[in-house]
Amino acid sequence: MSHFAIIVTIKLKPGATEEFQRLIVVNAAASRQEPECHRFDVLVFEEDENTLFFYEEYTNAAALEAHRNTPHYKTFREATDDMVLDRKIQRCSVIS
Repeated sequence: MSHFAIIVTIKLKPGATEEFQRLIVVNAAASRQEPECHRFDVLVFEEDENTLFFYEEYTNAAALEAHRNTPHYKTFREATDDMVLDRKIQRCSVIS
């Protein structure tokens, strides 16, 4: 069975990088404990520390929606929304 994934590209406001990275590490660790979250990787673009990528893999799209309703996700979003200049989400099917 293939899984559902998203690739999130985040562009941060200057000066927000250190705090955002601290908070995303906590959120990613909590997300990995969700039963239908199979992977949650956070990457920083080498050429621009204000650009981050998340690769998140779930059992299906409903599991992503369940993730978005967790207390840790809501806390993360509330704490970081003002730090973000731009957020793009690409929805994907995992084929291997």
